Amino acid sequence: MVATAAVYPDGGLPSADSPDLVLVPAPPEERLECSRLHSVAFKGSLDIQTYIARKNHLSQQHLTRDGLTCWVLVERNKPPGQRTILSSCETYRKKGFLAYEGNVEDILTHGVGTVYSRPEFRGKGYAGRMMKELSQKLDTWQMENERRTRSVFSVLFSDIGKSFYTRYGWKPFPSFHISLPAITEEEYRQEIAGVNLPKPRTLLAEDVRTCMCNDNIIQQERELLRAASEKSSKAQVAIVPDFDHFLWHWAREEFYAERVLSNRDPPLVKGAGDDGARVHCVWSRNFGESLKDNTLYILHWVYDKQIVPSQTKATVKAMAAILRSAQLEAHRWNMAQVEFWSPTPLMLEAIGLLDPSAKVVDREDSSICSLKWNGAEQGLGNDVEWCLNEKYTWC
Repeated sequence: MVATAAVYPDGGLPSADSPDLVLVPAPPEERLECSRLHSVAFKGSLDIQTYIARKNHLSQQHLTRDGLTCWVLVERNKPPGQRTILSSCETYRKKGFLAYEGNVEDILTHGVGTVYSRPEFRGKGYAGRMMKELSQKLDTWQMENERRTRSVFSVLFSDIGKSFYTRYGWKPFPSFHISLPAITEEEYRQEIAGVNLPKPRTLLAEDVRTCMCNDNIIQQERELLRAASEKSSKAQVAIVPDFDHFLWHWAREEFYAERVLSNRDPPLVKGAGDDGARVHCVWSRNFGESLKDNTLYILHWVYDKQIVPSQTKATVKAMAAILRSAQLEAHRWNMAQVEFWSPTPLMLEAIGLLDPSAKVVDREDSSICSLKWNGAEQGLGNDVEWCLNEKYTWC
């Protein structure tokens, strides 16, 4: 076990600005202790041991197996097992796109998550010290084999408002979503018939890989960023919507289904699509502390973003039909609602077919999309546009 604050002879702690503090990657025993400590904040309805088992399971996914780092703020001169963890967080290595002045690059970026400061240490400045140190370390972290030796951007999702992380460089970006309630089988049949919507097909995991993650689709997303950078003075960045991201989200829902919902098989339906309209989406289920927290999140949409006007109606109706399928799937898994981030104008038209009273929610307190931009120092301008800012990017 890691030592507690009692190891300090005077019962005190080092100040947050002490030169004796350092932010370092946690060895295995401290990583386990971090999971125990922050489980109180992040475990939801799981017990501590099941939460730790889920953390271990997620750390072995393709997205995180070699790119996950657990960071701890500790005293520099004390070894693991004899030092107090004052604050902790995790970073996830991710593939990204950068487009600027008509050129596009494949780059490395990071997502920051599981930021935690122990309640008894809060108000002492340790979380701030950690984020200040982290902002500097991530500039070069895991960049040894990259063409760019410095990071261009990193992201996090704030659940504590917009001001804290801004102090350390992670500025809030648009954080909008739409929610729709789950619907029953009968409601689904009536809605599909009433609005005259097509019936989309369900997507299994391999379907998602084939029609949403193939090389052509990824290249199309890349090209859209390049084209946007030609029309704007802002750099365009995105986290690549690759299959590894979807696998990671599915690992969370499948773990819950296997370990908690013992009377059900793991969910096989991973999305829905209309092949004729070339509209597809991938989703995952999040099991909260209560039914009202259970949410089916649409992780990512794929559709023709350069659609001609004559095809708009078919695309909008396909989106509406897919959303109805998501609402039905939510009901089947005891989810209260369906939610998707960053709705586009076409998606808003689809929502209008289903529920004209639905409102776009501007998140002010939770899951606030925040981005730290290092491009100015690298000749990429002062401003940046975060593209493909959808739920799959969350970590």
